[in-house]
Amino acid sequence: MHIHYNTNQTTLPLELACILPQDHLVFTIEKVVNTLEERHFHAFYHAFGRPSYHPKMLLAALLFAYSQGIFSGRKIEKMMIENIAMQYLTGQLLVSYRTINRFRVAEGMEELIRDLFIDLNLRLKMEELVTLDCLFIDGTKIEANANKYSFVWKKATDKFSVKLQEQIQVYFQEEITPLIYQAIALDEKESITSEQLTEFAQVLEEELEKLNQDIEETPVKGKDERKTQRRKLKKVLRKVKDDFSVRAKKYESYQETFDGRNSFSKTDTDATFMRMKEDHMKNGQLKAGYNLQIATENQFVLHYDVFSNPTDTKTLLPLLETYPHDVKTVVADAGYGSEENLLRLDEKEVKHLIKYAMFDKEQKKGYKQSARNLANWHYDDKEDSYIHPDGWCYRFHHIKHQKTQTDFQQEIKVYYADETESAPQKGLHINERYQHLKAKECQALLSPEGRQIFAQRKIDVEPVFGQIKACLGYKRCNLRGKRQVRIDMGLVLMANNLLKNPTNRLISWVFIYEIEFLCLIFND
Repeated sequence: MHIHYNTNQTTLPLELACILPQDHLVFTIEKVVNTLEERHFHAFYHAFGRPSYHPKMLLAALLFAYSQGIFSGRKIEKMMIENIAMQYLTGQLLVSYRTINRFRVAEGMEELIRDLFIDLNLRLKMEELVTLDCLFIDGTKIEANANKYSFVWKKATDKFSVKLQEQIQVYFQEEITPLIYQAIALDEKESITSEQLTEFAQVLEEELEKLNQDIEETPVKGKDERKTQRRKLKKVLRKVKDDFSVRAKKYESYQETFDGRNSFSKTDTDATFMRMKEDHMKNGQLKAGYNLQIATENQFVLHYDVFSNPTDTKTLLPLLETYPHDVKTVVADAGYGSEENLLRLDEKEVKHLIKYAMFDKEQKKGYKQSARNLANWHYDDKEDSYIHPDGWCYRFHHIKHQKTQTDFQQEIKVYYADETESAPQKGLHINERYQHLKAKECQALLSPEGRQIFAQRKIDVEPVFGQIKACLGYKRCNLRGKRQVRIDMGLVLMANNLLKNPTNRLISWVFIYEIEFLCLIFND
């Protein structure tokens, strides 16, 4: 015997919420989005044209789709037809994939996601799920939505740009200068810009026009040297206009796009080629990607940002500057332990537990007994010299100043050995300020409290990357351009936060109240 069913039976579900479980994710999303104030959505209101879909409904639909690992606009549109939970969020409205795609890159979307994070952070703090006192920071690389072989390298651009300038100089001296009467001055020390080449092309066109007019006014029977000169001028004009000028413009646009980077992708110019962990070919191939930085507490993402540089060192300070709350404690791994980061955090009076590059190696027994450990050297304060454990003396010679890529000034004291030929190393370079910062950081990390807090980092921030990559399947960006990628990643991280049902207690209470209210109405 089987339970009877009939697909042709007409059913009228008056309330879709009755079909869904009480603790379904859509109720959490609906509550979080609806509690946002109307002022956050003013950028999406228009006083002209046909009425648009409400931005709260579109935002809720995007968050639910992202939480299910669905990022395509067409697949989100399909969910609105087939998925009951999505129909509950949209009020059974069907939105075109074009509208969905336009909405998630619309003006004001970045500010909306930022306000959504702030509102969720305050809600989590009220429910005592986070304290907003300690930030666990880490980064991961996400592959960009770009062709793998659309790379442009800065070294290659510099190389070919120099060759182009050499060709232009030679060509002007040998081909152009003998043909025209108007003098063209070229500076051999400065590179010739595309604007100058355009001006040169105009001069050549004027010379060609004068020559044509001269040939028409005073024709010559037989061989005419002016026609030979005209052919050469046309050839030179094509070379300047269609070759030199085009290549110069291309290299100039490349240099502007680099903006301090060593590479970029032609498909997505904001993406930089980075070394990814997902290397299926096992050949170290670089892929266009973005550096995603997140700050978490209790595995909730409180803040995030997207950067085009592959290293984490230069991302810490910009990430903290955009953090909407007061920063009290920062915990990060060795990729962030630069001199500039430690110094700036001390100046801002922010507590920090950040490993530096040599921290783990310094804790090993072999390094503590090694001659490479500066703590095993004897320092003479009067002579300002260091004595090697084997007896070689290194005396102070001069102070060297150098700047990092962020224009941070470093002061390094240089010591030279008395006997450079027989000494194990010729010189000794010591950054005293950095040594002091590292000693202070080491003391904090090895303290009982520091050990406990830093051990929490591995189980707080690292699992988030596994959740968005393995569980949600977000291993590659869906949009192009840094601004759009920031929106895309913000939706993914917010959806991952909501999957933990942070407001489950409040949502359950509201749901039960609504069900009881509906039952009273139908009983009456």
